[in-house]
Amino acid sequence: MTDQPPAPAAWRSWLLLIISGSGGFLAIVGAGLLFAAGSIGLVSSAIPGLQSVTLFNLAWVMLLVGLLCIPAVVYSVLEIRGKRFVSQPKRRYFLVASAGILVWGLLVLLFKPVETSQLAWLLLPPLVLLVTVLPLRWYFEIGRRGLTLSSPTQTWGVISFSLVFTLPVILALELLVLGLILVFGGIYISTSPAFTEQLAILQRMVSDPNFDPQILADMLTGLLARPGVIFGLLVVVSGVIPLLEEMFKPLAVWLFAGDKLTPAQGFVAGMLSGACFALWENLTALSASGDGSGTFILVARVGTGLLHIVTAGMVSWGLASFWQSRRYLGRMIGAYVLAVMLHGLWNASGVLTGIGPMLQIPVDEATITQTVESVAVAMLITLVFVNLGLLLFFNARLRRVNSAEGGVVAAQVSVPLQANPDAASLLGSLLADESELVVDPSPKEE
Repeated sequence: MTDQPPAPAAWRSWLLLIISGSGGFLAIVGAGLLFAAGSIGLVSSAIPGLQSVTLFNLAWVMLLVGLLCIPAVVYSVLEIRGKRFVSQPKRRYFLVASAGILVWGLLVLLFKPVETSQLAWLLLPPLVLLVTVLPLRWYFEIGRRGLTLSSPTQTWGVISFSLVFTLPVILALELLVLGLILVFGGIYISTSPAFTEQLAILQRMVSDPNFDPQILADMLTGLLARPGVIFGLLVVVSGVIPLLEEMFKPLAVWLFAGDKLTPAQGFVAGMLSGACFALWENLTALSASGDGSGTFILVARVGTGLLHIVTAGMVSWGLASFWQSRRYLGRMIGAYVLAVMLHGLWNASGVLTGIGPMLQIPVDEATITQTVESVAVAMLITLVFVNLGLLLFFNARLRRVNSAEGGVVAAQVSVPLQANPDAASLLGSLLADESELVVDPSPKEE
């Protein structure tokens, strides 16, 4: 007798419906407002051209988020109505993603000409989406080959929850931590007589009608150049931020803890969470492109996207392993520690690559700084290959485990039996009065 996929929890279906529906609606409305603002800026010249391009970039980002929430809404409603679906890995997804990465290489070459053209407001926003999505999809498909979640509701639920809920939670926590650091750091610094004297000088300078803002900028630059400040920056960027992000990136995976996710399914769900987080980060970083610097940003962010996918996948793999048998506490903790270490090394290397300009060391005395920057760049390149190797390792290991246990994931079907139902069939299911149940015809993956 074959196993059936676990019955979905009613509360979760309603929660996903509310979060995905409200988040998708607000995102689409926000996209419309941004489109309008950008259009008004172009017509009236009230907004500089570069800012108009930024508004259009953000509009396309919000539109993408809104569209990605729609499948979760549909599947949640279908589950509430008693319908169930199961999924099966599709080899063509990996082939399409591999073809997409070849297209990505061509689009990178086109990015700067488009970015600096007169039609940047029209051509750049969809190009930004493509150059961001294509590598993330490829990384995800490399890690997912032969693996899948048990239902499309889980897949789209993780995507919508991560985009709408997880990122704001992480951002709020990071801002809270940063605020606390600034408050306590300010209290500590204010006790220094030297700081009090500098503050008094600054107050007198600002009150001068002939005050030059560049002087303030130079003073702040000098403050940032202090070794203690740079050390504090490294602690926050490579310590605090990785601890928070790796803990909360897989937040959506916790919604499906009651489904007894297998380690393979936990890994796939975690990769999805990491891909959504990277999607937001990369699109936000590229949204201000338009001045010719976007190519460097998008190439630099490619490695960051891989990092987020791998680390979130590992953490979720550890969580699912512990949830499944309660015997793998060490695996869960070890996966989290490894993810934090990889993330911390990546962030620290990124900071150190630009440490020379921060310290403002003369060229003839900057040998050590240049060496540090070279080592940091080498570390970033090494970490890219390490993360890619981990992605391939986990995929091969989990596929081997599934094969040894005879686990074959079921096809995604609906009545009539159909894999990967299109929009029309989903709408038909949504409007149908009778309740359908689709049973997984193959043994359950473990």
